[in-house]
Amino acid sequence: MFSSIEELSGKLRATGYIADSVATTTVYLSAKLHKPLLLEGPAGSGKTQLAYAVAETADTTVERLQCYEGINEEKAIGKFDESLQKLCVELRAKSADADWESLQAELHSQQFFSAGPLLRALRSEKPCVLLIDELDKVDHAFEAQAFKRALSCFGLGRYLYDLDGEWVDLDENGLPRRIPRLPRWANPNGWIAGLRPKPRRNRHALVHRNGHAGNGNSASHSVNGNGQSLVAEIKTMESRIGKRLYRGLLKRVARVWSPEQIRETAALEQILAQMQGAVRGLARLEVAQAKLAPEVIQRIIVSLNAPPAKLEDLQTLHALVVALEKEVDAQMQT
Repeated sequence: MFSSIEELSGKLRATGYIADSVATTTVYLSAKLHKPLLLEGPAGSGKTQLAYAVAETADTTVERLQCYEGINEEKAIGKFDESLQKLCVELRAKSADADWESLQAELHSQQFFSAGPLLRALRSEKPCVLLIDELDKVDHAFEAQAFKRALSCFGLGRYLYDLDGEWVDLDENGLPRRIPRLPRWANPNGWIAGLRPKPRRNRHALVHRNGHAGNGNSASHSVNGNGQSLVAEIKTMESRIGKRLYRGLLKRVARVWSPEQIRETAALEQILAQMQGAVRGLARLEVAQAKLAPEVIQRIIVSLNAPPAKLEDLQTLHALVVALEKEVDAQMQT
């Protein structure tokens, strides 16, 4: 796609997007290795614009999947047009020699299927940029199943499970010393030809937060019986602090979606302590809200940009509680 990092950098600048050497190198390696690129940052930092800039430099299009809570597979992959199917059945029913077996196969063909962004990206005649925006807002079950089913439709099976990460050493200028090569099975032609990865050994090895794999024998790092009880206690917190805050704490503290993914007891204890703090903070928030008029509460929420239904971290919760309690104290003194 890009012959060199310098070429990519120049083309990005031509689109009006200014990227530093780290971002440019990362995009270049991602394109070379055919691997996804995960971008994280505040609103307005240029994440979405980078996707469109890369598409423009590569003379291709962007397929965008905008994620949100409650998004389902139909929005991501697509769905059959039931009204069009019904119309086809009604028209064929008027014919005396209608072949119902052929009709059934036709109704489930692609001409009656309205493809979503994931399927459109996979069916694109030339490589496109698939932009999955705000992925952290989707349900964990949807995220796993939607991608798995979309890939299985094209015979890719366990592709994402078997493609390992690889270190890329950079020189003093931040440029890669070498460009890793994909195994033959990891490119579309090789996979379609029937090549498959060799079975992994110790597929269930524990992976710790520092990125090293272990065999699970270390008592200081693996989750024992106490850890399992911590996991159970953490899971009860979702109903007490709300799904958004629950997931936000898991993501920020341990970079996981579920407490079962955490392999260190210390990390579980830290997560639980923060969630217990969230319970106390929400209790104080409820007391303060009961003492203030709705318009006063709304004014403070707007000033902090911290609606209670969208709280995702303790810092924002703490700032909101302190502001409301300060207003309560001020009203009591007047």
